[in-house]
Amino acid sequence: DRQGKSVRRLTNDRGIDVSPTWSPDGQRIAFVSNRSGSPQIYIMDRFGRNVQRITFEGSYNSEPDWSPRGDKIVYSSQKENGFQICTINPDGTGNIQLTWEGSNESPKWSPDGRHIIFTSTRAGGKQLFAMLANGTNVRQLTKGGINFSPSWSPSLP
Repeated sequence: DRQGKSVRRLTNDRGIDVSPTWSPDGQRIAFVSNRSGSPQIYIMDRFGRNVQRITFEGSYNSEPDWSPRGDKIVYSSQKENGFQICTINPDGTGNIQLTWEGSNESPKWSPDGRHIIFTSTRAGGKQLFAMLANGTNVRQLTKGGINFSPSWSPSLP
């Protein structure tokens, strides 16, 4: 429950289940599990039932984040040239790789669903970048130091 008084386990598999994230409507949960042998993204209903694996490409898929409308999930996927940002439909169709340069991780949808912020090594060390949700118009947001684990403000100005 919302007060934390009624705690219930939702997964019961031999694999490690991590990084749960609620769909915007509160009906589904995306999470990462290695139950298939490597970390992949799964979806289940809010009761822990109807578990479905949705990623099958890439040897290590992690960091799922639902789009504000709940029609897409952005995630990072290990490819031959490092981690890359991809989107996929919640039913497992429409997998699209959005980034190709450097290693790219920690993707987060903007509250309006138009942009994705992420960490990338494309400019050297880890820096924050933003792009349109279709992978175009990539812009570097930080310079210098090490910057990672981005997060959006709940409301845009």
